[in-house]
Amino acid sequence: MAEATQVNEPIVDGTTARPSASRRSVQSITRALEILEAMADAGRAIGITDIAERVDLPMPTIHRILRTLIGSGYVFQTPRRQYALGARLISLSRYAGGALGVTLRPYLNQIVETTGESASIAMLDQDFARYISHVPAEYSMRMFTEVGNQVALHATGVGKAILADLPPEQSRAMLQRSGLRRFTINTITDVDDVMAELDTVRAQGFALDREERELGVKCVALPIPGPLCLAISVSGPPQRLTDDEITGTALPALRAAVAEITPVIKMAMLDD
Repeated sequence: MAEATQVNEPIVDGTTARPSASRRSVQSITRALEILEAMADAGRAIGITDIAERVDLPMPTIHRILRTLIGSGYVFQTPRRQYALGARLISLSRYAGGALGVTLRPYLNQIVETTGESASIAMLDQDFARYISHVPAEYSMRMFTEVGNQVALHATGVGKAILADLPPEQSRAMLQRSGLRRFTINTITDVDDVMAELDTVRAQGFALDREERELGVKCVALPIPGPLCLAISVSGPPQRLTDDEITGTALPALRAAVAEITPVIKMAMLDD
């Protein structure tokens, strides 16, 4: 994030005025966000020297901003005097995800109408995926894809779609941190095997969950391009969501939705 440019204002007698309090406040907010983004990009707890190298700010400024962020719960300091994102950011991400999910729900309605199966959108949430929007099929069973549910990246279609859209070194680090819990006999629990699966996802353009999170639930998912780390999916029982159904119906519906959603998100980001 580019730092706000500080411009001193000339006054009548030819001298230069000090920046206004409001301008200094905006600059402080910009710097704080820059530090938070640098910590998020690191994907782990980092020391203040590492932060300084990433944001190119004076050390005293970083110290001051970190103290404020720690006091507010947005950052915490580890026993090794490193810094990591705090739990308060989780609630903010959930609020943002909820609002976005409502906006994108009409696109899921169209997918359900086309495929007859449930459709969902998930967002990266730390080292997991969190569902932010879901439209069930008319005769759907209760699934783990309901809004608000947090799921493992390695065992879900949306999770693998999100991971495949990230740099491989970042995906590997996230898998190693989260651990590869076995949910069913089909769950992939080796990091190298998941990374190989992600290569396949990148090559074919979509991810599959072959009853890896829950027996009786199959899923196909696509990443949604952009900075928000989103994925969209169709889920259903494997006897209905066959390979032919995925190829002939689900994938075309998902691709059409992604083509419509991508510019909507881009415009929303520009408006901000």
